[in-house]
Amino acid sequence: MDVERDTQSVGASVVRAADPSIRAIVAPDGLRGGDNEFFGASVTTTKGRQRVKLLLESALEVIEAEGFEGMSLRSVARKAGITIGNLQHYYANHEALLQAVTRYILHHYFVEYDRLAELHAGNVERQFEETIRFLIEDCKSRRTNAVFFSLWALSQRNEFVSELMDLMYTDHRRSLERQLAIINPDIEIDRLPKVAALIAVQIEGLMLLISADRPKHKELEGIEEECMRQIMQLARQTR
Repeated sequence: MDVERDTQSVGASVVRAADPSIRAIVAPDGLRGGDNEFFGASVTTTKGRQRVKLLLESALEVIEAEGFEGMSLRSVARKAGITIGNLQHYYANHEALLQAVTRYILHHYFVEYDRLAELHAGNVERQFEETIRFLIEDCKSRRTNAVFFSLWALSQRNEFVSELMDLMYTDHRRSLERQLAIINPDIEIDRLPKVAALIAVQIEGLMLLISADRPKHKELEGIEEECMRQIMQLARQTR
């Protein structure tokens, strides 16, 4: 099922004027990259792409351990086992590397969203449910927690990260709105943005409770399924 086309048939007012496309920033040449550019690095070969991916994965390992504050050209080069000069062949300075890493982080989510959309094509409710389950499970990841808590802090002082995070969450809410409009065509139009936002923050808030590094509390056992139940109930309410 074409989510965008079917949503428009529900009502033109459901889909408001689009913000600058987050995908155009994260993956301007598509999720597989262009012929000469890969996450901001100038590369033309498969080997070059593999090297860039190694650098970005190394940067994520540094961020997971030390936060964005610990990510420098030196620390990433050391983690990747190359010289700073070799790293600068791909990313000339810290800001270029920072932007590439931020794009790389968000790229992971778009790949998974597209996989789920293709897997459950024709069943938007199942796609919606599996997307929510993916995000809830992701909240348990040690890396996800380390990276996103650090990203939120960094967005307070870095304009690129701040704008990208806002675009990401706006895109996420709009995607939920489109799916909700199909799952529940009787929902009041002016409730869609609020319901989508409430679902998004309900998932995000689970990071505080279910991350691998958080203390486990017996009374919260099963909170993931309860969250899932509440979200599906909210998605089906008309008012």
